Amino acid sequence: MNRAAAVTGSVLMALGLSIFAWKTLVLQLPVLPSDVENLWRVELEIEARGSGQRGSVRAALPSSDSEQEVFDERQTSDRLVFTIRTERGQRTGVWSGKFDGVHSISHGFRVQLADTPPALPTELAQKPPKAIVEAYSRGTSRFPIDAPEIRELVASIAPPAPDDPLGQMRTLLGYVTDEILTVATGSDDALLTLTAGEGSHVGKSRLLVSLLRAAGFPARLAAGLRLRAQKDARETVWVEGWVGGSWIPLSPTLGFFGARPPDLLLLKSGSATLIEETGLDAISSRHRVLRESLDAKEVASFMVPSNPLLAAVSLYRLPVGSQAALRILLILPLGALIISVFRNLIGLRTFGTFMPLLIALALRELSLSLGLSLVGSVIALGIVSRLFLDRLQLLLVPRLGVLLCVVVLAITAQSLFGRSYEVKDLFASVLFPVVILTMLIERYSITSTEEGPGAALRRLASSTLIAICIYPAFRIDALDHLMFGFPELVITIMGALVAIGGYTGYRLAELWRFRSFTRAPDEGGL
Repeated sequence: MNRAAAVTGSVLMALGLSIFAWKTLVLQLPVLPSDVENLWRVELEIEARGSGQRGSVRAALPSSDSEQEVFDERQTSDRLVFTIRTERGQRTGVWSGKFDGVHSISHGFRVQLADTPPALPTELAQKPPKAIVEAYSRGTSRFPIDAPEIRELVASIAPPAPDDPLGQMRTLLGYVTDEILTVATGSDDALLTLTAGEGSHVGKSRLLVSLLRAAGFPARLAAGLRLRAQKDARETVWVEGWVGGSWIPLSPTLGFFGARPPDLLLLKSGSATLIEETGLDAISSRHRVLRESLDAKEVASFMVPSNPLLAAVSLYRLPVGSQAALRILLILPLGALIISVFRNLIGLRTFGTFMPLLIALALRELSLSLGLSLVGSVIALGIVSRLFLDRLQLLLVPRLGVLLCVVVLAITAQSLFGRSYEVKDLFASVLFPVVILTMLIERYSITSTEEGPGAALRRLASSTLIAICIYPAFRIDALDHLMFGFPELVITIMGALVAIGGYTGYRLAELWRFRSFTRAPDEGGL
C-alpha cells in the first residue's frame, strides 16, 4: 500500500464523515428519507421580452384547499415588482414594471397533494349563493346555454332530477366523455365540439360547462397541472360544478368525478388561462416539477438549517431543474467507486473505464431486464455488422461511422417497435449512449481478434456485471437523498478512491489465478 495515498485517503474520508456526523448528530438532519407521498416541488419559469414599455405578467398561483396544501413559496423578479393579488379566492402573481430586453422570472412552491379524496356532499338541496349564481350560471359566447342544441340535449338525456342532482351531473359527464371524441387539434368551441362530435380538451370542457349551466348547475372551468416525476408538468383543464354547498370537480377527458386525481394540482378556477401578459413583445413559460422524498419539516431543516453557512450552500435552495440534474451527477462518484473496487481490488477488466457507469446511467429509467435486453440486442447487431465490415477492409473512422449508423438504426427500430406494440419503456432507448455503444462494439471486435472470442466475452460479461451493480444506485431513494442532502460524502468517496489507487497488492482475480502456488506439495515430492 502506498503510504502517502493511504494517509491522504484517510484524511479525506475522515473529513467527509466528520461533516456528515456533525450535520446528522448536532444539527439533526434526517439521514433517511421519509415515507411521504405526493409531496412535490413545482417551479414556474417565465422568459419575457419587451422593448422598453411598461407591462405586466400575470400568473395563476395555487391556493390550499381540502385536496392540496401549498407552502414554501419563493419567487424571482429580475428588476420587476412582484405582488400577489387575490380576487374571489383566486391568487394571481403579478410582475410589473418596465420590460426592457429579456427578463427571467420565476415562482416556486411546494405542495402536498391529498391521497384520500374528500367525501361527496350530502346536503344536496342546499341552494348556491347569489354571487356564485350570477358569476357561473349565465350564458356567454363561450358557454351558449341558450342554444337550441344545448337545451334539447339536456332535456333528452338529463331531465331535471331534484332528488338526485349528482346523478344528473354524472349523466351529462358520461355523455361528453363517451359520445364526444377527444382530439388534440379539435375545436375549443362548445357548439362546434357538439356538432362535430369531437373536440379538444378545452372544447369538451366548455361543452360540459354549457350543459351543466343549462341544467341549472353553476359551473366553471378549472385549470392546473398534471404532475409527473422527472418531467415537465403538463397543463390541463377540467370542470367544476356547484352542488350541495361545494364545488365538485369532474372531467370529460381525464375521467374523474367528485375528486381530483392525486397527481392533479389546481392552479386556477373560472378560466383555462394560466398566464397572461400586457405590453410585451414575446413570452414563454414552463412548469418544472420534482417529487420530494422528505416531509415539509425535513425539507425546511435542509433549506434553513441553524448554521448560516449551511443555509447558504444548501442544494435544496436551487431551482428545480438544477436539483434534478445534481441528483444524478452526485450519484456518479458512487458509480466510479464501484468500478474502482471491481477493477483494482477484484481485478475484473472492462471495455472502457467508465462504460459500465454510462450504461447504468442510460438504463436508470428502465427495468434492469428490459434495459439489458435492449442493449444486448443493439450490441449483437453491431458485432454481426462489424464482421461484415472486416471483409471490406475499411479505414478506422469510416468503419466507426458505419457502426454508429447501425446503432442509430437499431435504436430507432426499437422505438418504432415500442410504438407499434404500445411498450412505452422502449421509447427510452433513444437515451442510450450511442457513441459509447459504438466504441464498445469496436473494442469487442478488436479484443476478439487479438485475444480470442473467449477473452472478449469475459470482458463483456465483466462490464455487464459492474453495470448491474451500479444500476441500483440510480434507483434507490435513500442513496439519492444521502448524496443530495449530504454532498460532503463525495469527499469521503474521494478518500476511498485515493486509498484504492494506492493499493499495490494482489487482486482477488490474481489470487484465484495463482491459487495452485499456495497449495502444499504432495508428500514425497521434491
